Amino acid sequence: MKQKSRLLCLLGALAISISLLAPTEGLAAGKPSITIHNIIDLTGAYAPIAIPSEKGGKDYLAWIAEKGGLDVDGDGKGDVEVKYTWAEFGNVDARFMSAYKRFRMGKPKPTIIEMWSSPNQEMMKPILERDGIVCYGIGFSDPQLYPPAWNYMDCWSYGESAAGAIEYYIDNLWPKKGTGAKAKVAHLTWDSAYGRAANEPTKRHGEKTGKYEVILERFCTMMPTDPEIMGFLSDFEKKGVDIIWSNSIVQTPAVIMKGLHKLGLAGKMVHMANLWAPADQLLDIVGPGQAEGYMCAQPVFVPAADPNEPGVKFAKMLNDKYRKDPAMPNIQYMRGIRMKANMLEAVRRALLGIMKRDKVDLAKACETITGKDVKELGIQTLAGYTAHDTTVKFQSAPSGKDDRRLANHDRLIGIKGGKVVPLSPWYKVPRLVPDDMIKQGLFKDEKINIHYEVVK
Repeated sequence: MKQKSRLLCLLGALAISISLLAPTEGLAAGKPSITIHNIIDLTGAYAPIAIPSEKGGKDYLAWIAEKGGLDVDGDGKGDVEVKYTWAEFGNVDARFMSAYKRFRMGKPKPTIIEMWSSPNQEMMKPILERDGIVCYGIGFSDPQLYPPAWNYMDCWSYGESAAGAIEYYIDNLWPKKGTGAKAKVAHLTWDSAYGRAANEPTKRHGEKTGKYEVILERFCTMMPTDPEIMGFLSDFEKKGVDIIWSNSIVQTPAVIMKGLHKLGLAGKMVHMANLWAPADQLLDIVGPGQAEGYMCAQPVFVPAADPNEPGVKFAKMLNDKYRKDPAMPNIQYMRGIRMKANMLEAVRRALLGIMKRDKVDLAKACETITGKDVKELGIQTLAGYTAHDTTVKFQSAPSGKDDRRLANHDRLIGIKGGKVVPLSPWYKVPRLVPDDMIKQGLFKDEKINIHYEVVK
């Protein structure tokens, strides 16, 4: 308990430091302004991933401010001041809702809000549609996508990413590939809407492809202990599990990897997890020996593996200029840049659309912009936008009028020889639209690929 208390105090201090270290006002002051909002968990269960993400986002906003604001017309000069309003909710539902109500009742009315919580984003779905506010979601559960509404996701769905990673591993990296064996998959995750988000879609995908079967679902605490996890792993060995998938946060896969190595199971089953358990952070937590063999799917370039990519160099420039954090940039820092860049690009495109549609100047467009404008003129048009090369041009989502995803490609990233390395090329994740949505006539303008598709 003392260790947890110290951890929470440290995370709280880190959260406060974020707001102090990255100015978001500069040469843009006095110009027309727009505001973006965020409801983020910097002290609760999501803190280990939210803190570095917000560092990247704040540093990007500082860079925008230093350039004179958001460059709307593309002439290289800032035109609009970007104001940033955020609230910390500590993974407490009541605090999340309180922050939303405060934002909605304030001025200016929000047009787009970054949100950090699949359960809360699901709860907010009808409310956002009623209020005409776009959710830029950092939780990627399927109920937010189907049927389509005002909930947009920073990436694909958790189920699609898991299905793509599992299928790619089976086809290309599994020691039993080509033998005709069907892989046995177990979910070891949190008992929450977020934790369970990949379970049903992967069951459906396994049945449709015939390549694997989800045979077990087990749920652990948010901060699992070694004995808790090792009990599950021993049972998995008896059941012949080949692949363990975890839809959690990096601390859970860290304990799973320790358990696999302690029990001598690392060569018998592989552990894979979603993007919120980045390989670079896990390596720092457990060290190279116990991290060996770990895999996760990622939709952005990875600083430890891609140091010469333009987007990684851009992130390094931001950290060197505004923060000088020796641990940055990491994967989450990269993703934080992309989040804020996507939001501002959606707003920029909306402003241009308003000016053209309503025949008004930029100042008036800033005054009158609505969530509907950001939705229809901005965020729905972001397919192919690379967010300063933090990701690839192949990200072709939204890929249709009903698509609410902002990424549909991944790479499998792993720990090999004590280093973070790509284990796959970029591939398009499977598109797991529920059958009843297709029957309702939705998603007709999309290609529905049941298998991953490698970029050539």
